Amino acid sequence: MKCKNCDSELIGNFCSNCGQTKKVSKITWPFFLAEISDNIFQINRGLFYTLKELFVRPGQTIRFFIEGKRKNYFKPIAYAFTLSTLFFIIARHFESGTFISDAISGYSAAANDFEEGSRTAKIDGKILPKLNWFADNYAVTVLLLLPIFSLASYISFLKAGWNYLEHFVINAYITGQQAIIYSISALLTPLFTDNDTLITITLYISMIYNVVVFWQFFKELKRGAVILRTIATYLIYGIIFFIITSVLFILAAHY
Repeated sequence: MKCKNCDSELIGNFCSNCGQTKKVSKITWPFFLAEISDNIFQINRGLFYTLKELFVRPGQTIRFFIEGKRKNYFKPIAYAFTLSTLFFIIARHFESGTFISDAISGYSAAANDFEEGSRTAKIDGKILPKLNWFADNYAVTVLLLLPIFSLASYISFLKAGWNYLEHFVINAYITGQQAIIYSISALLTPLFTDNDTLITITLYISMIYNVVVFWQFFKELKRGAVILRTIATYLIYGIIFFIITSVLFILAAHY
């Protein structure tokens, strides 16, 4: 039997070459729950290696992790949370704003266009303080949105044969890497007089990165099919997100 991490011959329960356990299972609910509870805030030596690999060969790297080569990689949920927190700190320092805070600001501006004292204005007064919690807790909000996007990609790539939690792992790594892209954008904010242009460029780059990851990861699918299914992922995500937020707005307005 060979080690799934380094392909060395296994003798005993641990690899004598890299130290990884021989028991490497699929991404299942027990693994997922253990991932949440297993030192989510810990920074280990795998962070920078994972960051580099996810830029050099992102889809292949994530596939390696899911298939069992996990020894040298930073864990996916911790990766998304850590780098999203880093982006939030940088964005606050440079007063750049996050996509979540920008969305809330846009909602507030739209609500203020209505006549003062209208029902919309009253609802706005109830909802905005609750929405601001999501903007002020960006990293947590990102983790809350991950299951939705993962469901969308799972539906879009259903025929590829990967389970929902494996899609969660894929998108957690993508989210962490996109946070690096957003962080670089925030650092460049002082150089741009038109922040809308910078935000648009950053959004396109992050979406292109998503396509590249799916392109490399789902190598068993035709290239055109990967692009179409990626577009479908964003469409399904938008629909699910709209339904959930609409329900939350209605509930928030009445309680």
